[in-house]
Amino acid sequence: MLYHNVQVTARSLRFIDALTLAATAAGSWCVISGAAQWPTLEFDSLLVYVAAVLIAFFVLSARLRIYHARRMEELAQELFVLCEVALYSAALACLATQVLTRGLPGTFYVGMLGTGLLALVALRLVMRLTIRRLRRAGGDARIWLIVGYNSRARDIADEILGNPQYGIRIEEIIDLASPPRGLSSERRSFEANPPAGVKLNVIDDVEDLRRIVSERVIDEVIVTLPVRTYYDAVSRILEICGGAGISVRLRPQVFEAMGCATEVSYVGKIPMITHYSGPSNYGHLLIKRVTDVLGAAVGLVLLAPWMAIVAMAIKWDSPGPVVFRQTRVGLHGRHFELIKFRTMVRDAHAQREALAGQNQRDGTAFKIRNDARITRVGKWLRKYHIDELPQLWNVLVGDMSLVGPRPLPVKEAHGNEWWQRRRLTMPPGLTCFWQLEDDPSMPFLEWMQLDMAYIDRWSVWLDFKLIIRTFATVMRGNGW
Repeated sequence: MLYHNVQVTARSLRFIDALTLAATAAGSWCVISGAAQWPTLEFDSLLVYVAAVLIAFFVLSARLRIYHARRMEELAQELFVLCEVALYSAALACLATQVLTRGLPGTFYVGMLGTGLLALVALRLVMRLTIRRLRRAGGDARIWLIVGYNSRARDIADEILGNPQYGIRIEEIIDLASPPRGLSSERRSFEANPPAGVKLNVIDDVEDLRRIVSERVIDEVIVTLPVRTYYDAVSRILEICGGAGISVRLRPQVFEAMGCATEVSYVGKIPMITHYSGPSNYGHLLIKRVTDVLGAAVGLVLLAPWMAIVAMAIKWDSPGPVVFRQTRVGLHGRHFELIKFRTMVRDAHAQREALAGQNQRDGTAFKIRNDARITRVGKWLRKYHIDELPQLWNVLVGDMSLVGPRPLPVKEAHGNEWWQRRRLTMPPGLTCFWQLEDDPSMPFLEWMQLDMAYIDRWSVWLDFKLIIRTFATVMRGNGW
């Protein structure tokens, strides 16, 4: 009954967490108001806050789907997601309280949020650590039957055997008799080095699976057979297990792609297997976009007088427009108009072909250190990357991000090798690893590899670190 009780408790976690946030908010309000002797504080402010935080938590947790089976997930990831939703909920509750009532002092909001987060983390830690201890001792066990003698089955078995806190017991690994000729060597390799302590069994026909699941306790069947080769057998396994109410997990090799993650998504009610590369945590991507909007808006306001002076200097130095506009390639190949301060003479683009022999960049990039087309003011603007400031507008409207791979002109982007196109899975940015290297003569291939490294390592914290380091890089004045 332990497994059933744990499942029921897991489904009620949403209510437990929401009530914990509300209860700690009320407790903090009582403690702080009593200690500060503020009897005039309106009680309706507390009621609005509690109601708003409950509603926001239920809506956001459902929208972000944070309540699902986490038996085999890292505890740190679970705590991070939980605190993220709690923080969003508290922020919305603060806004509702300020708008609908006379509001509360900032001390109350900080106290209610802080105690709420501490209570949620403490409660989840106690719960998860207790459950994991029970699972290590053999309680709350999920019993798996693995189908297939291959490296995929061995990987899964090794993962389960190496993590007893998952609470999963492998009943047996089975395979079908007489494998196709191309799979015989893989089967022999598996049999020569099977997972330690796991029973193996070969069945004559897939119908024998019906007898196994009827005579034993099996919670889930894990199919590692290659679907392309065993299509009929896998279909029959799904039919047998579905009739018995047993869950089936598939790891079909035909649907696995190098460097891609896989998830099940829906088109209406139609399930689809989706392959994707690049970041997929939409909660973190939302933080990135909010940071972009706030950072670009604040930057444009604070730098407006300085940018006006730069505009006048450009106009005084040489004839032509203040702003240079160029079509660049952005997210997933979308074209957008990038804007920057003009640093070259008015007909610079028409002279490019004549200067092709002086290009100091490899690949499809084009750059000359002492380019005769650069104006006097333009040389100074490039030195400290001041010409890039108007791109804060591109960030504000969503064409770019503060941090991301630099956007290439259309001709340069289309001349890339195919693997380099993956850099378009993130919005282009003002700065990235390449900018921090502070070397305009860097080989094009190395530049592209740095962009791939950013995509593979991306996190909100990485963006903040790159933004801070960019200021120091710009001040060195090595641009050209």
